Amino acid sequence: MKKDDFSARILIANSKAGRLDSAYSRLLGDAELGALISRIHATSISAGSFVENYIAQVAPKLETTNIPKIFNNTLEKGVYLMTKKMIKEHITAYLNLKNIIEPDYIIVDSNSHKCIVIELKDGDNFDTKKSQGEVNNLNTYSNALANKLPYPWQSEIKVCMFNQHDKTKIVSGFKGYISEKEAMSGDEFCNILGIDKEKIDRQRHEACNSNFEFVIDELLKIESVHNKIKQKLQQQ
Repeated sequence: MKKDDFSARILIANSKAGRLDSAYSRLLGDAELGALISRIHATSISAGSFVENYIAQVAPKLETTNIPKIFNNTLEKGVYLMTKKMIKEHITAYLNLKNIIEPDYIIVDSNSHKCIVIELKDGDNFDTKKSQGEVNNLNTYSNALANKLPYPWQSEIKVCMFNQHDKTKIVSGFKGYISEKEAMSGDEFCNILGIDKEKIDRQRHEACNSNFEFVIDELLKIESVHNKIKQKLQQQ
C-alpha cells in the first residue's frame, strides 16, 4: 500500500456494507439504518489503527539485523523506531519477560544513547484501572530493557497522546499515574522521528469532511429516515 493510501481506510464509503441483522438494527427497529451505523462502527475501528499503520510506514525503522548493535553499543548514530511486532519478536524474549504486553513502540536514539518505551494513544482520557496497569507495564518493560543496555545507554517511558499538545492534560488524562516528564505530545513524537504530523492531521480532516457528507447522503437514501427528517423539519 502506498503511503498516501492510508487515508482510504478511514473513509466510510470504502468500507463494506453493514449487516442488516446487526444489533443496531434490532436496537433501532430499522434494518437499513442499523446497517449504516454498523458500517460506521466498523470504519471507526479501522480508523483507530490509522495512525499506527501510517507511523509504521513512514518512520525510520531499525533494521532487525541492527538490533544486537544496541546492546553492544555499536549502533550507528541516528534515531530509529521499533514497532510492537518487532519488539515482540526480537526484544521481549531477550529481556526474559513473560506475561507482558509489549509497548506500542520503542524509539532508539543512538545520538543520545537512549531508548524511549512508548504507549501511544489517540484519545486523551482513560479509566483509572487501565491507566495504572499500562504505566506499571511500561515501567516493567523499561526497567528490564535498562538492565540489558550498555553504559551510557538509558531507558525511559513515555505516554504519548497523539492529538494532545498540553502535557498537563496528558497527565490528567492518564489519571496522574505519569509525570509531565513522562508525557509526550504527538508533535514531539513526530518531531523525534521526522514525521510530518500536519500531513496526518490534514488527511484525517479531509476524511472527516467526506465521511460527514457520506453519512448524510446515506441517511437520506433510507426512506424511513428521509420521511422522519422531513416530518421533523415541517414541524419546526
